[in-house]
Amino acid sequence: MASVIWLWFLLASSYTVTATAKQTYIVQLKHQPNPKPHLTHLQSLTSATPDALLYSYTTAYNGFAAFLDPHQAQALRESDSVLGVYEDTLYQLHTTRTPHFLGIQDDDEMGFFSGQQFNAAANDVIIGVLDTGVWPELKSFDDSFMPPVPARWRGECEQDEDFNATACNNKLIGARKFYNGFQMAAGGGILAEKLSPRDHDGHGTHTSTTAAGSEVGNVSLFGYARGRARGMAVHARVASYKVCWKLGCFGSDILAAMDKAISDGVDVLSLSLGSSSIPYYRDTIAVGAFKAMEKGVFVSSSAGNAGPAKASVANVAPWMMTVGAGTLDRDFPAYALLGNGRR
Repeated sequence: MASVIWLWFLLASSYTVTATAKQTYIVQLKHQPNPKPHLTHLQSLTSATPDALLYSYTTAYNGFAAFLDPHQAQALRESDSVLGVYEDTLYQLHTTRTPHFLGIQDDDEMGFFSGQQFNAAANDVIIGVLDTGVWPELKSFDDSFMPPVPARWRGECEQDEDFNATACNNKLIGARKFYNGFQMAAGGGILAEKLSPRDHDGHGTHTSTTAAGSEVGNVSLFGYARGRARGMAVHARVASYKVCWKLGCFGSDILAAMDKAISDGVDVLSLSLGSSSIPYYRDTIAVGAFKAMEKGVFVSSSAGNAGPAKASVANVAPWMMTVGAGTLDRDFPAYALLGNGRR
């Protein structure tokens, strides 16, 4: 445990040192130029080189992300065309019985539609999950009996060393990765972590299957809670956007994923991640969610793992739904077997 704490201290110290020199800034513009002029705009106001531009945002945000030193960032702040320049924010990652616990027994009770009308509507819903990626071989992504992907879908499954694009199907219809902000925070060099949409943490696979996993029978956790595992919207499609890595989830990457997800054609954005309370205008998730809301995309986010205490809830912007667990209706007792055979 001590070695883990010491490793994290070294990483945090390294990030602090980097922040005093160059770091990632998110630049918000007053007017929306075409994406290409973002680099021209950046270079006209600063001495930044072309590779300093990390992302150009076109749908979820009016601006771009760039790797700059404090003097370059200040030069942008002083420009009449710039609304704000903000340091990249680090966000952190925040069951089979949920439908029954909520009193929802059947699929046809989960909305305004019923019967065949419900099935058609449900199959057309695309949920974009921003998290640690996805493990596509899981049975929860089985696409048996699902119709073809909606024609309006513009996303893709990226091919990488440990992720085969053919692993996507009619259930898991997209998988992308966003890591420029993470890479710059980690020093800008070659990363030990594999840069692919594959989930090597497990959190993203958990959240995406909770949202829309296919039904899988006879499952349990070491024999506990045996039954059927399924997502809340079992007929919906899943598109995975990997934004979280070993250091956490950086705002510049989250914003890039939201930007792409909206243009890909998602109907819902699901984010089980967040930070401590910060002003809305500096909160990447809040700003991106507002743009998503304007374009008809529903945003669902987690309330966080902190508390219970005052002001401990995350993602409280009124234009997105904040989800948190208040209680549960079951427990899992277990016996401890002692050395003398008693329990």
